[in-house]
Amino acid sequence: MLPLKDGKLLKTGRAGEAVSLEDAVFCARTAALNGLGVLKSAIGSLDMIKQCVKVCGFVASAPDFTDQPKILNGASELMVEVFGEAGKHARMAVGVNILPMNSPVEVDFIFEVRD
Repeated sequence: MLPLKDGKLLKTGRAGEAVSLEDAVFCARTAALNGLGVLKSAIGSLDMIKQCVKVCGFVASAPDFTDQPKILNGASELMVEVFGEAGKHARMAVGVNILPMNSPVEVDFIFEVRD
């Protein structure tokens, strides 16, 4: 998921250059909210979630930027806010050179759904 609002990226560019740490954290949170919207659409209700298993985040980063985990906290903390204990998950935060549409972050998820 990308940090889109009304079909447009909130910010473009790389963290540590064109995008501040704070803005990138907000972008990660927005991407996570978008992911939850898609998830709800697919399964009907977020009450069907048994566990957020894993969150993977990719951060377009300046060459010397090393705070990718702090940026992904925007997505991780949202999962705990929404699902409580079931929102705690494994995670991966990776710095990359560029992302689709020049997005600063891209986040994906693995959820366990109730029968």
